Amino acid sequence: MKKYVKKHLKDEKRILKLMYKKNTFELLDIDLNDLSWEYFLQGKRQRKRRGNNHTFIEYLPELHVLTQNYWGEGDSYSVVEHLKDHIYFTETNDYDEDGFPLYKKYPKTNDVINFLLKQPTKKNDNKFNSVLKRTTEY
Repeated sequence: MKKYVKKHLKDEKRILKLMYKKNTFELLDIDLNDLSWEYFLQGKRQRKRRGNNHTFIEYLPELHVLTQNYWGEGDSYSVVEHLKDHIYFTETNDYDEDGFPLYKKYPKTNDVINFLLKQPTKKNDNKFNSVLKRTTEY
């Protein structure tokens, strides 16, 4: 695995562990049984190698929530991106006429970690570790 993939996976797992300890899954209405690892996020584009005419694109692992509506149509979205959206839209008081926050930037990974560290700890067990295990296929 490349360094940036390892760093992304380490940050992703750290945020997910903090979300479990701070009981953020309950706040976002996420069921732990509907979580799965998906590879939709594109990583850095690799350069062309000798003898190969195509560039190689790597996909990064993310934990996704699988949801279904009444008619059985499925959808999945990233848990960490959903938390970032929640922080961006709910942690402010000033909105413009389109409903977007004024004077606020979209949170980065370190901002999300700092936000979660400020929350009170509600769970202190290790039941979430089974969800964090990925299969060896990559």
